[in-house]
Amino acid sequence: MSVQERATNGLKLLMGGVEPFSQVQAAWRFYNNKNVTIQGLFDPILEDLEKEVEKHCGSYVLMMSDWSHLDYKHHHAKKELTTKNKRENTKQIGYDLQTTLAVSDISGVPISPVVHNLKTDENIYSTYSDNIDSKLTHLEELAQRATWIKKRLSTDKKIVHIVDRESDSVAFMRELHKEGHCFVLRVKNNSKLYYPEEKIDIKQGELARKLPLGKEVQRIKYKKENVKIYVNECDVEVQRNANKFVYDSEGKKKLEKTSGDSIKARFVVERLVNDEGNVIAQWLLITNIMDKEVKTQTLATWYYYRWKIESYFKLLKSSGFNLEQWQQEEPRALFKRLLVVSYACVLVWKIANDSSENANKIRKFLVQLSGKLIEKGTDFTHPALLTGLWSYLQIMDVIDLFTREELLDIKKELVQIMGFDI
Repeated sequence: MSVQERATNGLKLLMGGVEPFSQVQAAWRFYNNKNVTIQGLFDPILEDLEKEVEKHCGSYVLMMSDWSHLDYKHHHAKKELTTKNKRENTKQIGYDLQTTLAVSDISGVPISPVVHNLKTDENIYSTYSDNIDSKLTHLEELAQRATWIKKRLSTDKKIVHIVDRESDSVAFMRELHKEGHCFVLRVKNNSKLYYPEEKIDIKQGELARKLPLGKEVQRIKYKKENVKIYVNECDVEVQRNANKFVYDSEGKKKLEKTSGDSIKARFVVERLVNDEGNVIAQWLLITNIMDKEVKTQTLATWYYYRWKIESYFKLLKSSGFNLEQWQQEEPRALFKRLLVVSYACVLVWKIANDSSENANKIRKFLVQLSGKLIEKGTDFTHPALLTGLWSYLQIMDVIDLFTREELLDIKKELVQIMGFDI
């Protein structure tokens, strides 16, 4: 039997000697304390990140960036809620969480969040800047973020930015390329490229059809189905005009076409093929990494690792912390709580990524303590480690609060209440 708490207006309480209401009050004061700054909360995570990058990465460190809507349509007391139409007659009410997650280029394990932004109707609360223009598009802000990461992260490893299909923007590619950033971006079927081999402009989907299946990379499970990943690539150039939003003298936004320098790139087609030989998914990628020592299979594997940021959002929202149930009314306070939760995620990843024998014992112990069912053939999951870690902290509190004799007396009384003989 498992009980999952959904009403998470404050931190889940430890037993401790402090009264529950006092714990809630202390948490409220902490999150709303002006002397507790966003950057001050996040700096220790960044400092630890540099050590973990050296430990888990090879020549590259992968930066996975994505956006996740936080749904607060039932939280009417929250301030600065933003409303937008996702589809006709469908409204999204809440905040926009914008995150970059560092991932190992060798194993694909998550290492640490590098940036968090919380975009509301009025502000962008951020771990890297107090002055982000809220008029910036996702990609314009991400280009700024990439430059900050390059300056802030002290490492000799090359940083590679990996972004999903929203990143198919020539303006974004040119901005990253101009600033010397490496990228692997998923692109759409209808955008055009220049294909030097045939000296033609061609839609990316049509170019993909010209390329054979290619090399097998690995077997994975995709939507509960066992599939093989195949990849192929060709050299291309990005030459088309960019569509960019600009503001006129009256502050009105309009779309403007601008030309720019051609970018030499590699076009990678990644196909997922089931055991019957059917292509069940296809990902089209563009990268400006022209060093052929970084093989096509490696690029495809790096993009496959992108799902780790989706798992991180899931850990925050549904498999661990119930972020969309938090009751903080002030977005700044909610954001500070999110940063505290980030510490817990980093700790769980450290436990998961540790290759020592002791760490293996700890993982087995925490999974058993969690009470969660683990898929056959899987040693652990991050949600199981998180749940087990919390149970362990509770146990340590119990040991401090009660003697062995008191615990045995409680057991005896519980057995009697249930009507069993002992």
